[in-house]
Amino acid sequence: MDIYSRYRSPFGYRNGDHNIDSYGVDHSGFSTRDELEYQLARQKREQELAQHYKDRGITENYPQFGTNFWGNPENNYGFGISGISQNIAKIMSDLYNTAYDTGERGYYYLQKKDLNSNKYDNLSSFGQAHTEAVRLTPIAIPDDNKHQYVSCVGAFDGPVTAIAIGLAGALKEGKDLYHKWNDPKYGTNLQIIQDSLKDLKNNALGIYKGLSSSDINQCNTLLPISARKKFF
Repeated sequence: MDIYSRYRSPFGYRNGDHNIDSYGVDHSGFSTRDELEYQLARQKREQELAQHYKDRGITENYPQFGTNFWGNPENNYGFGISGISQNIAKIMSDLYNTAYDTGERGYYYLQKKDLNSNKYDNLSSFGQAHTEAVRLTPIAIPDDNKHQYVSCVGAFDGPVTAIAIGLAGALKEGKDLYHKWNDPKYGTNLQIIQDSLKDLKNNALGIYKGLSSSDINQCNTLLPISARKKFF
């Protein structure tokens, strides 16, 4: 919630004491995804209210809703009800799944076995992202779309896979810089750096969408229709 510490919305939203905001919601047990989902839901509802008042000719000095904003105090207004213990359990599960997928790929790489990526277990969204990157390799789509999509899929499970996909993307850009540096066919070194920075920016945009999505299939909006895949 720190990023909102000095923010006050047109309808009176602001941080309060002890992690309870002015709308009466307790953020103390929020996971990263809880916080993103909450802020997106709050912004959407405020936009709907603003349009409602605009239709009535009111464009400023909106009513300050306070704890009446959500209208239902039960279960923390429906937000962040997973609890700290469940969040910890999820993080441990995500760590295991990500380590399993990484280990599985490492094993087959060391064994030099030609395993079709579609046969990987893909327990984590990080593993699924790798499989999707392989699938999209021969498909002619804009590089920006590919970077955003793969990062979105990889980050979907939460902070653990978001960090993993972010690090993987950074390592890939480092490797590309090493191989492209001083090679005229990739342009000047400045152009090579600019291209890597653009890729990292698209990775970050994809990670944000992955963390804020409630369905992994929402990442498909980042791809042309012909390249999309339904996960389940």
